[in-house]
Amino acid sequence: MKKTTVRALERNDIEKMRELLLNREDLDPQKVERRLKIIEWIAFNNPYAGREPTYFIADDGEKIVAHLGRMPLEFRIKGKVRKGYFAHDLFVHPDYRKGSGFFIVSSLYRAVEKQSDSFCCLVWTTDLNLELQRRRGYVETSCERYYKFFDPYPKLKKAVKPEMAARIASGPLKLLFWVGDLVLTAGKIDSTSIDKIASFDPRFDELNSRIAGKVGICVNKTSKYLNWRYLNKPFGGFDVFAASKNGIILGFIVLNITPKSDSLDGTIVDLMTDPDDRQTISALLKTAIIFFKQKGVQTIRCCMSDDRYSSALRKFLFFKDHIKREPVMMANLDKCEDKNDIAQIKNWHLTYGASDELMFDSLE
Repeated sequence: MKKTTVRALERNDIEKMRELLLNREDLDPQKVERRLKIIEWIAFNNPYAGREPTYFIADDGEKIVAHLGRMPLEFRIKGKVRKGYFAHDLFVHPDYRKGSGFFIVSSLYRAVEKQSDSFCCLVWTTDLNLELQRRRGYVETSCERYYKFFDPYPKLKKAVKPEMAARIASGPLKLLFWVGDLVLTAGKIDSTSIDKIASFDPRFDELNSRIAGKVGICVNKTSKYLNWRYLNKPFGGFDVFAASKNGIILGFIVLNITPKSDSLDGTIVDLMTDPDDRQTISALLKTAIIFFKQKGVQTIRCCMSDDRYSSALRKFLFFKDHIKREPVMMANLDKCEDKNDIAQIKNWHLTYGASDELMFDSLE
């Protein structure tokens, strides 16, 4: 195989990226085109990227054989704006996975680390990536996962045998969950208004500034970032509801529905409010539950690192996954003055919105 060179992705590389993506086992040609459009959106429309590279590629002189994304972002840390990065979207051509594959992947990550002047975070990564980053000395932590079940049968049949036993057990549980949701979602909380929105306007910038010192470490969620991340991207895929009172935005929740082979799964992608405003948190979670139930979703998943929000999840019958947590890996902490705070997951407000995974979910 030819020697590869790692460099930043440029706009004129898109045709070669298409040729690489055609080698993905999980995508047909139509999905390749859709994924390519989303990659272009992530790479060349990031409002925080400026002139910084957003994807790194391994090029053998004729074709691109691997890519690794890097999102330059602004973060809020103790209310102050700091630079940071998410590494994401690794793919290696099948012909290069053995032999030189480890060297290519290591070279891509070294490029990300070297060209990032602040911390770099990997979230919800694969087992193979986890092992690689452990070898490279990344700081490893994890975030709690929560699930809510409307119909537990699709999950039970995978864990309980025979299948008839799973079906029998799911009946009483389904009734119990239905009664619980009926009680928990009944009524309206004070005068809070919940509306579905099509765009984040300057009122969300005011919310972002107002709660910056109260929320844990997270992306600086300005309206330009939120529109880029959730509402303006190709092929849509997200439903956003905002809570307001007297014209003032109190918070918002971002939802996503993913079709599976035998069910519909819902995801709470993002949840932003004053963490001490329990009424608004409850109002937004009620909205999510009602929305997902109306859409025929069987299961809702959510990732949450801040117990001020996860305590409300438990109130609404979200169950913590005691077996598996979502992995979070961090590099370049020595480049940060806040490295000790950043390394502690309890200081974060981390949700599934931190991952690029759901930006590609519209390919399903």
